[in-house]
Amino acid sequence: MNSKFSLIIDFDSTIIDLETLEFLASFSLQGNNQKHNIIQKISHCTNLAMNGEITFQESLEIRLKLMKIHKKHINETVKALNDKIDKSFLKNIDFFKKYIDSTYIVSGGFKSIIEPALLFSTNLNWNIFSNEFKFNQEGYVIGVNQDNPLAFSKGKVELIKDLDLKNDIIVIGDGYTDYEIKKHGLAKHFLAYTAHAKRTNVINDADKICEDFNQVIEFIKNNY
Repeated sequence: MNSKFSLIIDFDSTIIDLETLEFLASFSLQGNNQKHNIIQKISHCTNLAMNGEITFQESLEIRLKLMKIHKKHINETVKALNDKIDKSFLKNIDFFKKYIDSTYIVSGGFKSIIEPALLFSTNLNWNIFSNEFKFNQEGYVIGVNQDNPLAFSKGKVELIKDLDLKNDIIVIGDGYTDYEIKKHGLAKHFLAYTAHAKRTNVINDADKICEDFNQVIEFIKNNY
């Protein structure tokens, strides 16, 4: 359906109630007696990037070095994500289905997790833009696709530039990387999503603070 707006929605701590790399770590670090400490380090690096204190690229490189990820860990993660999808997102799925052609899931997370998780939970094919793992012949992650702008700092900004959307852009997310889309003049509205993560510097720059997707949709309907 044609609309007067385009929705850019983050995945981690927005559509889903956790950070997927941390969740993935809980599977990839099974049997590691330092599991708890390593996951804490991963969480810390995530927060530094989402607060804009270090670059996304730095954060991603540090986090991936802390894990030894195999395809089987990704499959286990996807299967366990079904009950982690934001309940208010699923409750309003008919709204997003109506505007699915104008909705873009833009995430620094990984497509091999996001795509099957959303397909399973919503039975819809979404416009998904996210990072991509690179694997060796044994199925272990050896890096990320360096041709993807989302692997780098301000990656979401560059991606939205490339999409060249012609109508008003509304960004919904919990992190500084989401706010950057508006900061650099590409979005008309930035909605800070706070159901799962509350970041003060992100909230301070928001046009509206949304605690659930009911409030997101209310904002859209009131403005369009």
